[in-house]
Amino acid sequence: MAEQIARINVRPVWARLPLLLLAASALALGWYAVRWGVGDTMAEYAPVSYANDPASSFETAESAARLAPDDPLAHLTIARLNQYSFDPERLPRALEEYRRAAALAPNDYLIWLEMGRALSALGDKEGGVAALRHAAQLAPNYTQPRWHLGNALLRNAMERGESADEAFEELRRAADSDPALRPQVFNLAWQVYNQNMPRVIEAVGKTPAARAQLVGVLVGRGRFDDAIAVWSSLSAQEKREQAEAGGGLARSLYDRGEFHRALKIAGETGAQNILLEKVSNGSFEGDIGQSGRELFQWQVTPAPFAQVAVDARVAHGGQRSLRVLFNSSGQTDFRNVWQTVAVEPATRYRLTYFVRTNELTSAATLLTVVSDAASETVAIAQSEAVSPGTNDWRQASVEFTTGAKTEAVVVRIVRVGCPSEACPIFGKIWYDDFDLQRAGVVVKR
Repeated sequence: MAEQIARINVRPVWARLPLLLLAASALALGWYAVRWGVGDTMAEYAPVSYANDPASSFETAESAARLAPDDPLAHLTIARLNQYSFDPERLPRALEEYRRAAALAPNDYLIWLEMGRALSALGDKEGGVAALRHAAQLAPNYTQPRWHLGNALLRNAMERGESADEAFEELRRAADSDPALRPQVFNLAWQVYNQNMPRVIEAVGKTPAARAQLVGVLVGRGRFDDAIAVWSSLSAQEKREQAEAGGGLARSLYDRGEFHRALKIAGETGAQNILLEKVSNGSFEGDIGQSGRELFQWQVTPAPFAQVAVDARVAHGGQRSLRVLFNSSGQTDFRNVWQTVAVEPATRYRLTYFVRTNELTSAATLLTVVSDAASETVAIAQSEAVSPGTNDWRQASVEFTTGAKTEAVVVRIVRVGCPSEACPIFGKIWYDDFDLQRAGVVVKR
């Protein structure tokens, strides 16, 4: 008969108590974690059904708070639902839940931010500012706390007739972190400081980026003198760094016919070879950009019957020229190449350039027309038409006198004066070395 061994546990029950307590604690913590997780999830999704079933949203949020009474999100959700229910009787509960959420998560800036906004909306202006100020202290580099704090301070200052400097300090710091807010800061400062530009600039900010953005806002308001004053406060290096703002200002002045001021500002942005009384890129050594994007440069628009391009194989001087290739069997006008040139008023000029042709066939070729940029409907002067056939480089010229108020002229290559309805044009024309020189000053009598 096999020997049997029996083991008898003689350890007392109290010796196993720590192990039992540990197991019970683990179960309790697990249950607490499950309740917290479920409650947190319910709180997160409670607002989703609010639009269609508000009662269900409130019930879900309350259930979440019962499951996870120490979860700040559950109480924050209840606060939000009560605040935005537009039911005045629910507002005290909203504030109560905001405070419970803040007590449970004292370092969560978002809770303090929402509580501050709620307090301000409910008339507790001091409490709202205090909560918003605490939110800004918790998240000093975040935009929203400072933005809402600045707005709350501004409302309080306006109601009491006090200084709004602290309010704009917060608004300015918010706009520095989010430049999209800067136009709103400008609008507020514009109203508060009654269009006092030094105060407005102080409120918006003196950084180059802030002043450059203010230039754009002023242009949008039609305050061109103020925009130029702000632009002029930038250093030469800052103007080049803020070229986009300067370009917008120059474009607006250009469209208004203020060509001299537009020329000056465009040059300050770093635009190359933008000079008074000079045809830019007259020898076509530089590229021609997209039409309408650059001021005081060659503009070329597409034409279905003509190809316009810089030719690197044919040139009069330098390495390149402008080539126009025609292939049209019908009546066609051509006005697709031009440049605006800033000039002085009451001055006589002589424009010279060189032309070459290859198998150019037409009863009406091209000529160069000079018009006042302020009103291009009437030509000041025009050249002779390009001779048809094949011709080597020939110099052409146009002499003209600017008006008493002329700031710029348009030099345009055009095709006009067809003698009949059937007016085909074929062949190639090259242009090079445009040059503008003074020929004398017209003396007013």
